[in-house]
Amino acid sequence: MDRSDPKARYYARTMHTPDDPARAETRAALRELSRTLIPLHRSLIEAAKSDYAFANAPVESPGQLLQLLQADPFFDWLRPITSLIVDIDEMTRTDFDDAAAREIAARARRFFGSEPDESFASRYIPVLQRDVDVAVGHSAVRRILAKLPN
Repeated sequence: MDRSDPKARYYARTMHTPDDPARAETRAALRELSRTLIPLHRSLIEAAKSDYAFANAPVESPGQLLQLLQADPFFDWLRPITSLIVDIDEMTRTDFDDAAAREIAARARRFFGSEPDESFASRYIPVLQRDVDVAVGHSAVRRILAKLPN
């Protein structure tokens, strides 16, 4: 795409131009990944909320939970997943190149691949082992990651 063309820049910033079959397949897999990560993320938040209540104090309201998610170190390990979902959703609405799709897939694999990031895994694996919803979501994410480029 010619980025010097104003129309091309507009499409790149606000929407995507028609995809070739390979990029359409990648875009569909990324959208599916986002849709699958959202309920997994919700399950992780609920598990972390329960752990927080056990270790510290009950979470009294959705507003308090939101504040904890944004600022409390107890929930730091969930923030990269939040960011990943946002980045996927933003990327799939615009033109993207193969490198960007590979980077997103690599980020997802750092959390949900066969060799997850150690700091994330130390919090994630215990939840994965005890929560059926997390295990089901994890399995679904792994199936989708297989569709994405390396």
